[in-house]
Amino acid sequence: MFSQEFLEAPWVVIILIGNYLFMLAIFVMQRRIGKKQNRYDERYYQVNNRAKGRTWDIMLVIMLIAWPIVIIFDGISFAFFLLTVLYMLHCLIMGISTAYYNAKD
Repeated sequence: MFSQEFLEAPWVVIILIGNYLFMLAIFVMQRRIGKKQNRYDERYYQVNNRAKGRTWDIMLVIMLIAWPIVIIFDGISFAFFLLTVLYMLHCLIMGISTAYYNAKD
């Protein structure tokens, strides 16, 4: 069920989880300090939202480019289906958020 690489080095997953917890702690500390210094004004949110939107567009293009690359080098395997599920979730979330913000305005 698990890959051979994981069975040989399961501690890598523990390091990844530790890294995620460390990044979460840094994020919380940064937000707390930023709120005390009033960094999060209207312009911050406008710039940040535009950057998130552009990143969403670029990620869609990257996924569409990665799809044939995965098929060429890995074939129709787990990586292909994982990429397909991620693409479907990406589009579904985009549709839901678009409907939400259209209804909100």
